[in-house]
Amino acid sequence: MNPVAFEQIISLFGLIAVWAFWYYLWKPQRIDNFRQRLFALRSDLFDLAADGVIPFDHPAYAQLRLLINGMIRFGHRVSFASLMIASVQAGRAPSDPLIAWRKNVQKLPEEAREQILAVHSEVSDAFSKQLIGGSIVLSLFVVLRVFIAAVKASLMLLEGKKDPRNFNLSRVRIKVDWERNQIAKSGTNMIEARVLHEEQRRASIKSDHAYAH
Repeated sequence: MNPVAFEQIISLFGLIAVWAFWYYLWKPQRIDNFRQRLFALRSDLFDLAADGVIPFDHPAYAQLRLLINGMIRFGHRVSFASLMIASVQAGRAPSDPLIAWRKNVQKLPEEAREQILAVHSEVSDAFSKQLIGGSIVLSLFVVLRVFIAAVKASLMLLEGKKDPRNFNLSRVRIKVDWERNQIAKSGTNMIEARVLHEEQRRASIKSDHAYAH
């Protein structure tokens, strides 16, 4: 067999093996971990209501629970494509349910407000990690942004404009997290609004159906 053709076949099998590992092993595991995290956060939210921090029937509680349920339901569809779709559809929605949710949160006492916002922050963080980590495009974008920042910092070191003692791995990790959060923040808000809108519509249809019967 031609050595070049043999190497191409080996490369092809290698790519197939990598794809199979990602699609059948790594991706399902990431989705399961994401959903387990959301289940835990939904339990934390329930505990807040059970402990009397926030009423079960308060809109801030009900809407956040709907959002978490929607994230669990559509966890397998979190991708760069879903971000693009949410971005296109963002301007078509008659209202942003997240804005309405935040207004309801502001009506809560300070302790309840802080705790429910903390739960929502954890939900958003889990989603942003799932979104960035599950997208090659977004992951490469984060790496590129961090690489550019590292090059700039290195040039500043060479020019004596930056203290070498401030250039360490912990700062690089902080920069990676910051870049990831900045990229994911707007995308997370758009997709959360879309998911909450769909869950509200779903709940409304169920309510109308139950009333009709």
